[in-house]
Amino acid sequence: MALDSASPKTKLVGLVETLRDMLFPPVCANCRQVGKLICSECYDRIEWVKKPICSCCGRPVISNQVLCKACLDHPMPLKQIRAATVFSEPISTIIHKLKYEGAFGLGHVLADLMISVWHEWKIYVDYVVPIPLHPDREKKRGYNQSALLARWFSQQSGYVYAPDLLKRTRFTAPQVSLNAEERAKNVQNAFAVVGHQFKGKQVLLIDDVCTTGSTLTAAAHVLLDSGATAVSGYCLARAL
Repeated sequence: MALDSASPKTKLVGLVETLRDMLFPPVCANCRQVGKLICSECYDRIEWVKKPICSCCGRPVISNQVLCKACLDHPMPLKQIRAATVFSEPISTIIHKLKYEGAFGLGHVLADLMISVWHEWKIYVDYVVPIPLHPDREKKRGYNQSALLARWFSQQSGYVYAPDLLKRTRFTAPQVSLNAEERAKNVQNAFAVVGHQFKGKQVLLIDDVCTTGSTLTAAAHVLLDSGATAVSGYCLARAL
């Protein structure tokens, strides 16, 4: 007979989670169906990012293109930006609940989406770093949604999670209502590196949504200036 090797702590956590699910069963963050945080019907509606894409920014391109026009005209400092899903329903609704409705429990399940397709975009990584929120905004929200994604992504992928090596130095307006030029200006000089750990290292930035790439670009500039050899971005969703 096989022995149960689970530790007492693991068994206790499992018992607590079982009781929690019995008393408060999970509900789909999109359609409210009881059973899972993302039900099977909503999961099947998720639109995944598919090739061909720009080898740098990850935007869709025609099959014989290597770089999109935007990257040809204005090269990005990042080695690559990749995303797991397209920012469309149901992912857009679920991300809204994660960011603005206090549904921090969605962090693990959404990070699992990123993990499930990471083999498509996988590169060498020394540090995984979440895009930081300004302290005032994080205090108001109660958490940094990008940190929730990055922490679980790192734990499950075996990467070094480094949440305290990059900080946001000034409060910025929400990017959602701004055009590309305004987005770039809004986050310019908004980040700073803490310490010297990035010298000679390859960094993977994690964020929830990429639209123009301006936030990732602003963070990449300060990381490269601090001595990082390469900076890439990986996001849960890509707005196309």
